[in-house]
Amino acid sequence: MGPQRIRGTRDLTRTAILAVMEQEDQVRVSDAEREAIVARLNAATGEGRLTLEEFADRAGRAYAARTRGELNELVADLPPAAPGQPRRPPSQPPTSSQTVPVGAIKHAGRLRLEQDTEFSTIVGSVKLNLRQAEIAAEEVAVQVRTVVGSVKVWVPHGVRVDVDGNSFVGSRQVDQDDAGGYANAPLLRLRVDTVIGSVKVYRV
Repeated sequence: MGPQRIRGTRDLTRTAILAVMEQEDQVRVSDAEREAIVARLNAATGEGRLTLEEFADRAGRAYAARTRGELNELVADLPPAAPGQPRRPPSQPPTSSQTVPVGAIKHAGRLRLEQDTEFSTIVGSVKLNLRQAEIAAEEVAVQVRTVVGSVKVWVPHGVRVDVDGNSFVGSRQVDQDDAGGYANAPLLRLRVDTVIGSVKVYRV
C-alpha cells in the first residue's frame, strides 16, 4: 500500500470518527445525565477547580442542556471523573479562622473556604461576598460571630445554603433561592451569631 493510499485511508477514518462524534453530540440527554454532570461539577468545586459562581453558572446551563454536546462542553476543561474511587473526608477537616477585635471584616474575590471556617469580631461588621469563593469540600461550614455589628453574606443562586444561629437584638433576613439550590450542588452551612446587629444573606 503506497503512501498516498495510506493517507487517504487515514483521512477517511478521521472523517468517519468526526462524523460519529458529531452524531453523539446531537443525542438528546436525560435528566440522569444532567444530574451526573452537575454532580461532577460539584466535585470539581469541592476540589477548588471552580468557584461557587462558576459552579452555579455551569449547573444552570447543564439543567438547560438538550444535547450531549452541550453537556460535554461544560466539563471539557475538567479532568475525567475517577469511577469507583469516592473521596474520603480527612479525619481532621482543615480549618481557617480570622479574628478582628475591633473593625470590619470584608472579603470578596478569590476567597478560600476550608471545611470549617470562622470569622469573628467584637465590634465591627462582617461582609462576605462568596461569588468567587473556592471551597475545600462539597460541604463547608462557615461560622460568623460578632457582638456589635451587622453581617452581610452574598451567595450565588443554585448553591445550597443552610443558615443557622442567633441574634438577640436585630433583624435576620435570608433570601431564598427560587430553585431551592440544585440537588447536587455544594452545601454551605452558615451559622451567624450576633448580640446586637442585623443579619442579611443575599442571593446574587
